[in-house]
Amino acid sequence: MLNQDAPATPTESLVPTQAHLERLTEIIALRFGHQVVVSDLYFTPLSGTHQVWECAFEINAQTHTHTERLIVKQLHEHAGQAFSFASTFALQQRLFAIGIAAEPIYLSPENTLWIEAYVSNIKVATSSLATPEEILAQALAKLHRIGLSKTCGSTKTSTIRQLDPIAQCQTLINTVQNTSSSNQAGELTFALDNLLTKFAALKNSHNELVLCHNDLHLNHVRGDFDCGGYKCVDWEYAATGPRYFDLAMCVVINQLSAQQQTQLLQAYTQQTDCDAATVKQQTELYVRLALIINQAWALLI
Repeated sequence: MLNQDAPATPTESLVPTQAHLERLTEIIALRFGHQVVVSDLYFTPLSGTHQVWECAFEINAQTHTHTERLIVKQLHEHAGQAFSFASTFALQQRLFAIGIAAEPIYLSPENTLWIEAYVSNIKVATSSLATPEEILAQALAKLHRIGLSKTCGSTKTSTIRQLDPIAQCQTLINTVQNTSSSNQAGELTFALDNLLTKFAALKNSHNELVLCHNDLHLNHVRGDFDCGGYKCVDWEYAATGPRYFDLAMCVVINQLSAQQQTQLLQAYTQQTDCDAATVKQQTELYVRLALIINQAWALLI
């Protein structure tokens, strides 16, 4: 479902389409007050479900020349998609306003071109010695502490979308059932049914809804970590949901070893008021769910 290292579309190109390139030059002119032509743009492909590029170009000021960058995505609908691109763009606008997401700049009317601000790679001072697990734990804890009312504005109708991971898993399996991978769908259904009995056996699910990223690879944490100025990127699956599923997806996406998973959960517990035993128990269950989801998602992309 959420593997950002998966191949992009089957027809990858080195640069966006001509129509998208022309629109990009218009957006650059509006944002930077500087005219560029397509030949001025330099594209570096990035990994992702969609075709994604880092776009660099020179801005010639009166006294100096400097390089600016944008992130450009060429979007396509896919069977593993949980939310519309317009919904994601609107959510990311809210998250940018409170300082935790990169600025979304443009989404084309046909929902095929996405442009957002570039945020540099994560910077960690050697004196802090923060491990990858500590970086991920702090980013998740910070996100989970955000009051939902803070992201919803003042109107009662302005709500954050919700992702039920169990329901999403079943939806993906049903979609797999309708493909040539129907045998695998049966295996996934069996695995999910067994897991649901484990969830049902818990006396207290501890599943308060928090704001979740649901796709937090280490590469998705960008900026200056030590001063707290970092932001997260790639919010396509972000929604309110159970915190332990967010932790579990983080474990699966980053392919953490058992030792690294323990370190992540210990660091997360230290950053929150969650009970350590509950964090461990719940996350281990949701890791099993996350693995089923990723298997179903891989069969659809």
